[in-house]
Order: sequence, then C-alpha cells, then structure tokens
Amino acid sequence: MSDKGPLLTSVIIFYLSIGAAIFQILEEPKWKLARSEYYRQKEIILKTYPCLTKEDLNYILRVVSDAAGQGVTVTGENTYNNWDWTNSVVFAATIVTTIGYGNVAPKTVGGRIFCILYGLCGIPLCLTWISELGSFFGDRAKRLGQVLIRKRFSVKKVQLICTAIFLLWGLLVHLVIPPFVFMSLEGWSYLEGFYFSFITLTTVGFGDYVAGINPNIDYPRLYRVLVEVWIYMGLAWLSLFFSWNVHMVVSAHKVLKKRRQRHRMDHLDHRWQPEKDDIRSPRRLPTAVDIFNFLSEKQEDYSTAIRQIGAAAKPKTGKEFKEMSRSKSCSDILGTNIQTLEHSPRRLRRHLSISHNMLLSSFGMGEEGQRLIEDDPVFPCVYGRPCV
Repeated sequence: MSDKGPLLTSVIIFYLSIGAAIFQILEEPKWKLARSEYYRQKEIILKTYPCLTKEDLNYILRVVSDAAGQGVTVTGENTYNNWDWTNSVVFAATIVTTIGYGNVAPKTVGGRIFCILYGLCGIPLCLTWISELGSFFGDRAKRLGQVLIRKRFSVKKVQLICTAIFLLWGLLVHLVIPPFVFMSLEGWSYLEGFYFSFITLTTVGFGDYVAGINPNIDYPRLYRVLVEVWIYMGLAWLSLFFSWNVHMVVSAHKVLKKRRQRHRMDHLDHRWQPEKDDIRSPRRLPTAVDIFNFLSEKQEDYSTAIRQIGAAAKPKTGKEFKEMSRSKSCSDILGTNIQTLEHSPRRLRRHLSISHNMLLSSFGMGEEGQRLIEDDPVFPCVYGRPCV
C-alpha cells in the first residue's frame, strides 16, 4: 500500500472533483429553476387568497414540512402507515443491507438507540450471508464448467461460456428486466426503474424512488416480498461481480507488470536464456474450470497475521518448562556426544608426543621430520589443528 497509496489517493481526489463538476453542471440549473418556481407559486397563492398573509402561509408550509419529515403522506386523502409489520420488516432489511433509503427513519430516542444496536449486529450477519450466497452462485458456475469439460469443450470456451452466462444472468435478472415491472406497477419510466434498480443494488439508496410505498396504488400481495428477495439476490450477484472484476483487474496488472519486467530484462541482456516457464511439459487436461477460484484462495490479511504472531508467541507447556528448569543428571551427560578424558586431544597429544619423539630420534629425523609429521592429516588433533 505504501507504493500505491499516493497514486490511489490522487486518483480518488481527481475522480471526486470530476464528478462534482459534472453534477454541478447538470443539477444546479434545475435546482435554481425549482427555487424560482417555488417563490412564484407562493406569490400566486398570496394573490389568489388576499386574506392569507405571508406569515400564515409560511406557518402552513412549516407544518406540512414537519409532517412529511415524520413520514406522513401530505398529498391526497389516503395515508400510508410506514410502521406496520410489513413496512417494519422492509425497514429492518434496509438497515442490515446498508441501503438506507432515507424516506423512513426512527424518530424516537429508543428507536434510534435500537437502530444502532440492531445495525451493529445485523450488518455483519447480513454481509456474511450475502457472501455465502455469492459463493453458492460461484459453485453453480464451477459445476457448469465441469459439465462442459466432460463434453470435450476447450478451457477457453468453458471460461467464455461461464463468464457470459454469469454476466447476462445478472444484468438481465437484476438490471434490465426489473424496470419493466416497475413501469407497470409503479408508473415509472424505464430510466427511473433502471435508476432505482442500480441505486438499490449498489446500496446507495437515496430514497427518492422506493418501490411499494405509493398509497394510491393497490399492490399485489406478494409484491413487496418479491422485491426484497430480488434485492438480496441482486446484492449477492453484485458482490460476486465486484470481486470478480477486481480480481480480473489485479490479474491483468500482474501480467502487464511481468511483461514489462521481462521486456526490460531482454533489453538489458540481448542473449536469450531459457526460463523455467518456457520449458514445455505435458499438461493434464483440467476436470473443471472455475472462474471464481479466487474466492477459495488463501488471503493473507490482518487477522491471519495476528494469529500467526499469537502462535509464535505461544507460552511453552509445562513439560518444556520442566525440561528447561531441571539440571542435567549424569545419565543425560553420558548420553550426549561428549569425549571422555582418555580420548581428549590434550591427553592424546601428551601420549603421542613421547612416541613420535622416540621415532624421530631413532631414524635421525630432526626438525624437518617433525614438520612432515605435523603436516600429516592423520594427526591433526594432536597438534591443535581442526580435524578434517
């Protein structure tokens, strides 16, 4: 992270700046028109009803704004209960999925405290479940690869087919087809339905469009339930898609980096040297192709490092402490590879010095003979040299 941190930080700042500039260009004129229209409508109301003063109109607008902020429907005759059992389940789902539309929120102190505690426990649980659901989809893709391999498809074709099915299934079921359903039931345009689908599945959740909350529409009985199931399935697919996309980008970066390094080495050394990767060896045909095999790879994360440090610093057992603390007995010393006094180099040297002096004197060999014997590898330890 130390080498990529400044670059990624600069990219994020640049990306945010570009996004802010584009949103300002696109949305600020619309907001100015809405503000002008609001002031114009206020003047029209005051002229239409002369008995109504400006202070009275502002008071009415403040009451309406407060009621809308509490989740009360302020238009039409029908009201919508945001806190019945069905809508409470939907609100709990928006908490644990981190969507948080914002159209409904707890207003009491107890509700806000419980919302914090509920989110602390529910969000990790839901994210774990969604991750497992994504792994389930990955296993289905792996089984499809096994079937295609048995039918003698090549590895590249299997990878292409599995990837195409994964992308088409997710895009059609979660982004392309649902807007048509919202067009028929909610009265939205296709762009509005597609916008709601993307904002919901990416857990952005602005709350400007929410399915199933219009009090003037009689929805089918299972409509809200199917919407919730669609959201969970879409979150699982999108999490798997983002993981796969990041893995592909990282793999491509590694390949390009290896190619640049190899090109640099070839540029420095024009002689071709065979590498281990260039050695052709017979390859076994795979029995399965898994495009999501990165999910099962062992990742070196912070928790893994902490566990390794804890295992290395694990306190010694009682047996190890006993072996360290007790003194060595005679049997322990004799059991080791220790030379006895009779075989020590000093004693051997004293015994052999008498015999070789007698040998030198009997053959008339002086200092030169002694030097030759000292250089003999048979007697290295006698003269204090290291044994060969």
